[in-house]
Amino acid sequence: MSRIRNEQGFLLLTAMIFLFFITNMMLAVAASYESYYRSYDELKIAYLNQTKSILLSLKENKNHDIK
Repeated sequence: MSRIRNEQGFLLLTAMIFLFFITNMMLAVAASYESYYRSYDELKIAYLNQTKSILLSLKENKNHDIK
């Protein structure tokens, strides 16, 4: 009977270790995914700000040409 208990304990320990590694792997994948798309969001914001700056400078140049 003690042999069966030891095997069940071993399986529980193995399952817990497996769960630990799978959880860590999933967290790493989620962090990588978030970082990847955060960089694209930052690029999008930078391009939008640059476009606004260019459009404002064109508008100012147009106003100077009219006067």
